[in-house]
Amino acid sequence: MTFIKGKETVDETSYQQKAELLETIMEFAYDGIIMVDQDGFITMMNKEYADFLGVSVEEAIGKHCSEIVENTRMHVVAKTGKPEIADLQKINGDYMVATRIPIIKNNKIKGAVGKVLFKNVSGFNSLHKRIKTMEKELKEYKGELKELNKAKYNFNNLLGNSPQLIEAKNLADKAASTDSNVLLLGESGTGKELFAHAIHNASSRAVGSFVKVNCAAIPPDLLESELFGYEEGSFTGAKKGGKKGKFEAADGGTIFLDEIGELPLHMQVKFLRVLQEREVEKIGATTSKPIDVKVIAATNRNLEEMVERGEFRLDLYYRLNVVMINIPPLRNREGDIVLLTNFLMKKLSSRLGKQVSGISEEALRALNAYEWPGNIRELENVLERAINVCDQKSLIDVAHLPEKIKGKQEPKSLKSLEEMIKDTEKKALLDSLAISKGNKSKAAKLLNVSRSTFYEKLIKYDLLE
Repeated sequence: MTFIKGKETVDETSYQQKAELLETIMEFAYDGIIMVDQDGFITMMNKEYADFLGVSVEEAIGKHCSEIVENTRMHVVAKTGKPEIADLQKINGDYMVATRIPIIKNNKIKGAVGKVLFKNVSGFNSLHKRIKTMEKELKEYKGELKELNKAKYNFNNLLGNSPQLIEAKNLADKAASTDSNVLLLGESGTGKELFAHAIHNASSRAVGSFVKVNCAAIPPDLLESELFGYEEGSFTGAKKGGKKGKFEAADGGTIFLDEIGELPLHMQVKFLRVLQEREVEKIGATTSKPIDVKVIAATNRNLEEMVERGEFRLDLYYRLNVVMINIPPLRNREGDIVLLTNFLMKKLSSRLGKQVSGISEEALRALNAYEWPGNIRELENVLERAINVCDQKSLIDVAHLPEKIKGKQEPKSLKSLEEMIKDTEKKALLDSLAISKGNKSKAAKLLNVSRSTFYEKLIKYDLLE
């Protein structure tokens, strides 16, 4: 039998030798190779690739490629004639990168050949490990980002039974049911951020991100890039690939803007546009991107006074002040100090690893009498100090409290007005006699009363000798 190739005649032996040489070259030229006909049936596979798949070459030849190779697309390429270059393919839990090229002769698809883009098949496992490591790191980074942008508290964490707090919680709960902007007003340390967390978690956006921004903590020249992001190359020092802004990160969720009263006027204009148009434009971008966020803003400043002084835009104030919630200061929350004190003592004892048996009645009276300008944050600070200075498993007493609180103790009991007048009169009589060295006439003159009235008072209080 002879084969004709052009004008050259090759006998069967010569062709067989060349075929064997070609097969040997194929075994060593590529890490893994497979060939299929136009119907996807395997016509050739080298040993390295067969070993990777866990099959023998003899077992694979003649079978359809989908029976032998997991997630294969060889038959697809053999049918469509479209090459697939450097495609990621998962096989038995391992990843490989494969290229699939159609075999075309006389403008007709005759099959396809696939090869693995590695020096040796053992590289598959290395790639698999690297990809797994990357996947794990990516998952960790995503988890950390999600954890950072996650609301931690709900309305059950807002402790207190005072009517003022309950009213604020009820209004906040209603505000959570819509996408309207919320403005939280309250002194420093009243728990504005906790309210923001609770509103987000009670809303339909709870599954989305909760992004916190402290407007006072970010330098004015960085505020725009932090809030709205920037494109690559938009300014010197811009990160490669640009950066996503806080508003974009909060898309589908809630953004909490704390200390909104510290927002510079030029940023108030840009922020107002975001609230009106519901879209953001990165620094250096030519187009805007629509966003879907609920805005919760908070401040301890009087925004109305700031508007009058020209420090805060009136139109922005109205945009923010859709649902306004006044969070009461601690001094106005009757009865809540005891509840908060017991909760904070348990929390702090656990964190500090130091147990206390409780708090004395005298210390509680001192806490109740204090004005708490720093509110709950100050109460926590005072209790942490007390736990540190008192002995293990002992009672927190008034001696463990700061001097400014010790002097604000409430009286243990209160006498009637009549009793207090009697005590005062009696003391005045005794003091006048002591100064006059017992001379009753001089004592009466010291008190500016008649001698007869002075004697009547002495008899009344049983002081006449």
